[in-house]
Amino acid sequence: MLPLLGQIHLGFFLVPAAAGIIKFRVLSKAMRMLTVLCVLACFNIAAQSLLASWGIRNYFISDYYTILEMSLLCGIFYLSVASKRARIVLRVLGLIFFGIWIVDMVFFHNPDQINSEMAVVSRIFLVVMSLVTLQAAMGDESSVLTARPVFWVAMGVVFYASGTLLVLGLSNELLKLGKSYFDVAWHIIER
Repeated sequence: MLPLLGQIHLGFFLVPAAAGIIKFRVLSKAMRMLTVLCVLACFNIAAQSLLASWGIRNYFISDYYTILEMSLLCGIFYLSVASKRARIVLRVLGLIFFGIWIVDMVFFHNPDQINSEMAVVSRIFLVVMSLVTLQAAMGDESSVLTARPVFWVAMGVVFYASGTLLVLGLSNELLKLGKSYFDVAWHIIER
């Protein structure tokens, strides 16, 4: 059984995934990508929980979900900004991250541990990409900033990525102390 906070986490992806699926035809390309990301996040959480309940290491799911999450968020941001400069920066950041991820998976990957280094790198890239997107969105005065979905997506990514940075970076050390330490640290960050 998925713990209560896991159920809440799943719910936070399930609601927008369901809403996105229902409204998929009328959504912009960027919001369609967000819907796909939310659906994949639901599968990610479910698969990790299922493997964990069977006593199977599920770290590999996070390793591959990281590149999917980064690619989709990069695409969402790219499609949501009009600034050519911001689009170039987002494209370059996405390619740099992809290169780092490939190098990490080929040379440094340890399937017996949480890839905390890559988790930290991905969170830093997500924060930077979100800030680039927010800066570009603020320069576009075609509509009220808070009325645009990209504002809320970028702000959510900034808060979530920066909030989980420390726990993800220390995850292996916390797990060495015991799963209860990891759970306590994660629950403090989630609040």
